[in-house]
This record gives sequence, structure tokens and C-alpha cells, in this order.
Amino acid sequence: MRISRIEITNFRNFRHLDVTIGMHAVIVGENKIGKSNLLFALQLILDPSLPDSERCLRLEDFWDGLERPLNQNDRIEVSVELSDFDDNNDHLALVGEFLIQPDPMVARLTYVYQPVPNLPDGPKKESDYEFAIYGGGRPECRVGYELRKKLPMNMLPALRDAVSDLANWRKSPLRPLLDKIAGEMDRDRLNELAEGVSKATATIAGSDEVRSVGDLISQRLLEMVGSLHALEMSLGFLPSDAERLIRSLRLFIDGGERTVADASLGSANLLYLALKALQLDQQVSECERSHTFLAIEEPEAHLHPHVQRRVYRAFLRPRQAVPNGEAGPGKPSPEMTILLTTHSPSIVSVSPVHSLVLLRKTADLTSTLGVSTAKLELDAAEADDIERYLDVTRGEMLFAKGVLLVEGEAEQYMLPVLAELNGYNLDELGITVCSVAGTHFLPYLKFLGPTGLNIPYAVITDADPNVQITGLSRIRQLLEFLAPDDLEELADEDEIIDLGKRHGIFLTEDTFEVALFRGGRHASFATTMGELSSNAAAKTRATSWKANPTTLDVDKMLKDINAIGKGRFSQRWALRISRSKSKSCPTSVSEALKHVTSRIQVQALPESSDGTSEEP
Repeated sequence: MRISRIEITNFRNFRHLDVTIGMHAVIVGENKIGKSNLLFALQLILDPSLPDSERCLRLEDFWDGLERPLNQNDRIEVSVELSDFDDNNDHLALVGEFLIQPDPMVARLTYVYQPVPNLPDGPKKESDYEFAIYGGGRPECRVGYELRKKLPMNMLPALRDAVSDLANWRKSPLRPLLDKIAGEMDRDRLNELAEGVSKATATIAGSDEVRSVGDLISQRLLEMVGSLHALEMSLGFLPSDAERLIRSLRLFIDGGERTVADASLGSANLLYLALKALQLDQQVSECERSHTFLAIEEPEAHLHPHVQRRVYRAFLRPRQAVPNGEAGPGKPSPEMTILLTTHSPSIVSVSPVHSLVLLRKTADLTSTLGVSTAKLELDAAEADDIERYLDVTRGEMLFAKGVLLVEGEAEQYMLPVLAELNGYNLDELGITVCSVAGTHFLPYLKFLGPTGLNIPYAVITDADPNVQITGLSRIRQLLEFLAPDDLEELADEDEIIDLGKRHGIFLTEDTFEVALFRGGRHASFATTMGELSSNAAAKTRATSWKANPTTLDVDKMLKDINAIGKGRFSQRWALRISRSKSKSCPTSVSEALKHVTSRIQVQALPESSDGTSEEP
């Protein structure tokens, strides 16, 4: 089972959210965008621990954009659709009467907060409102506690105190594990162990030194409150009662030398998460519940990035990692759906490509909308490409307001510098430069495009006149996906290039480094070559080309760069360019920057220079 769709209307910052969900949901977005509100909306339907007093919302929970005073037709509505339970009889028994689609089966559960019927003058105050939870889109089909008990949502808030919860017997996820032990142990053996503990405790507690401390405390209490309210105190270790003996067990770390309270916050959170997973698995195996929806806010708290990736790779991909769908030691059960809200690129980087949900402001900035990759059409190779890319880059593009897709390291180092010289700080604007390490842009266009995350993007690709697949051919291939009907009518190369620009694809006239050189960056190129090259002939060539740029030998230039390493050379060259005052850059770069920035509602990019000047 999984949540396949979430729809929210008029709740807090959501005017109308309608988003599809994959096997799991990794929810990202900027601060105050509504990630916590989204999880709370789900709690209204699925959380059995949420009291009805919290399900009775307040007038301020209505979306701010509704005209005040509210009228009889204004309501808050939250719906979830559940899928992938066709072959599970337990799930079918629980939600079968709430089906909205028979094949494949889809059930719908709805929470509504609405005015009480038949108010003579419309709603005026909170007591004029009531809530209801029903299924199948039919208000008469009420959803009760039994469903929430069997298909519960467990919430781990962002500001959780793992150490305190582990120490609190009622809250600790260790409790059901110990209760199971107590129920399975032989009673005579347990009583024998308890008797042994009692004797050991009595021996130490009965010593004069220890007993004197208890007497001292009792005497002080007697002096403070008198004999009527005083307590007789004694010191000991553990309760001698056999039933409570197992409950008295505590977790220790470092070979039993320290308690969990002495652990770091990160270690305590890891321990809590592991125990929680074991607890939920046990409850499913013992039929206390049929499925778990585990929601975790900011799971990256106090965890090193490498640990984040290791832990949440296991959580988000258990159905791939566990043979035949059976849970293994330390792995979450397949009967668990994970819902995460995160700011961590490290967690995004290990997320399945179809599990991503992005929240962003609407164009008028009055509400929050959501997009997801759940229905993104990718073949297996394309999905693998994107998941490997996210893993390597740590998922930064998902947090960007705009993305510049480029071929390699040269552009990745150069574009932030060239943008800065032209008046734009990419970090400030939230624009990320992403190298695809080649020319295979199509999976990334699908991922970022309207059917995916709908993040504004631009592609910068080289003309590559001396290769088999030229830049023009590459543009044509991308347009076959983006605008096949428009492309079919075009034959002229310039028209194809113009169509590519309208769809965010920009062609650099030559190889990127060559275009930089010919655009006026020949002096900084020669300086960089002189600093990094150990080849005297290469230095001589660079000096000659600096004096007369028209004598450039492209093949030798690229060979000299490759001898140093494109990444190393581009990094140093970018440093040299950053110290100049020239705005000179390839036209493809300036046009791509304008394209992206215009789509993220920022000021248009200032006009760059004509490219004839060179930095000093």
C-alpha cells in the first residue's frame, strides 16, 4: 500500500494542492513553504494519536486568501488516495468500502472542516464549525478510529528530544520490544532472576554507608513537612518485582560504560530511529497494524552527511534491498511508507527518482503548490542516469529556483564567474549550474520540465563542428521531445536554433573554451597556460596566440588544455577571469542566463559587452 495522491483545499498556506506520490515521498522546499503543514494535514486523517481537539481546527487555519468573513460554502478539505493493495486482503478489508476506482483499486479518505448545517446567518465563530472524516467521496461513509489504528501515521517532529523519549517508558520505542521479551520468558526463570537481583540490591543497599544516605534524606523531609507528609526513603537499584524487572532494562553504549544520555545528539537520534523501525515492524508482524505511514521532519538533524545518506538510503529503498519483499535484520518492513521533509541535499541524493515532491510558491505568491516526479516517464537507463547524478552532486538541483545544464567542468567553473561579472550572483538567485558530464541532456529535461519538477532551466551545448553528432543535431534531438510538431515544419538551421532558444536550448558557436578565447579572453588564457603548463612549446603557442588571436590553432589549444586537465585548467582560468572587469562571455551564456532569470521572476540580465574587450 502507498499514498498515491494528496489533495488539500483552503488549509493554511494551501489554496489548492494536488500532487501525486510515488512509493515514498521526499518533500523539499524553502522555509515557510508549508512542508510541516502538509504532514499535519495527513495527520488529520491518519494519525490515531491526534486527539479530536486538534482535529477541530481554528478560523485562522483557513487559507488567508479567502474573503472574510467566511461564508457557508468555505471549507477546509484534505484527501488522500491509497493504492497498490489489490493483492492484500487485510488492506482490502480496511478500505474496500471507500473505493473510487476498481481496477487498479484506489481508495479515497477525506477530512473536512466545515460550517454546521442550517446556520441561519452563516458561520460567525469557531463553534459554528465541525469536522468529519469519510471515505469514497461519500460523506455518509464515515472513517473511524479502527482504520487509523490499522493504517496509522506516526509522526517524528523536527524538534524531537530523542534522549528524553528513550528515557520515558511510555514514549520509548524500546517498550514494545521489552514487553515482548517479558511475555515470552519462562515465568519461573524470570522470578528466579528477579530474586537474584533483589539479593544483590539488598546486599549493597543494606550497607551502613548507603543506608545512612537514605536515613539522611528521610530526616530532612521529616524536618521540612512533618511526620504526616514525610516519606520513608531507601536507596536501591532495580525493582524486585519480576513483572517490572524487564522494564527496568536500560540501553548503554561504549561497552556498557555510558548511558544513552551521555551519547551525542546524532547518536541518540540514530538509536531512536532504529528502535522506532523495529517497533513498527513488530507491530505489523503481530497484526497490531497492517501498514505504517512514517513521517519524519528534518531527519538530517545532528547527522553527518555521510550518515544521512547511509541511513536514509536504507529507509527509502528497502523494497529493492530486501529479497522477495521480506524484511531483513535492521531493514524497515516493506509495509512501511516513508514521508520525509528535508533541506538536506544528502538525503535527496539517495532518494528514488520517482519519490520527490517539490513545494513552491504560486506565481502570485499567495499560496503553495506542489509538483512531483511520481509519474515522470523515464526508461530504466534514464532513471539510473538521474539517480546516479543526484548521488554524485548531492541533489543540489532540487533546491534550486533555476538550473543551467552544461556539458562539463569548464562551464561549471566559468558560468558563476561570467554571471557575476554581468551583475548576477547565482547563489543569491538560487540558480545552480549542473554538468551532465557529456551531451546526454534528455533525461534532465524530463526531470526538470513541465511533466517533472517544473524548475526553470536552460541548456548550454557546444556546436562541436568536428564531431559526429554536432550541436545542431543535438538541438534537433531535444526538440523532438520538447516540440515535435513545431520542429516538423522547420528545415532551416537558423530556425531550428531559434526554436531551441524558445525552449531553453542555447548553442555555443564552438567548443566552450574556444568560444571564450575568441570572445576576448585570450590574455587570461595565455596567463593561465603559462602558470600551469610544463610544456615550453605550449607556453610559446599561448604567448603567440595572445599577441595575435587570429592565429589560434584549435586542435593544439584543446590538446594543451587536456594535457593539464580540463578541470584544473578551467578552475584557474575562471580565477583569472573573475579578477577582470570585462563582461565578455559567449552569447549562449548571456542568453541562457536571461532565459532562466526571466522565468524565476527576477530582473532581466543587463546587456553584456560586445565581447571585443579583454580583461587587463
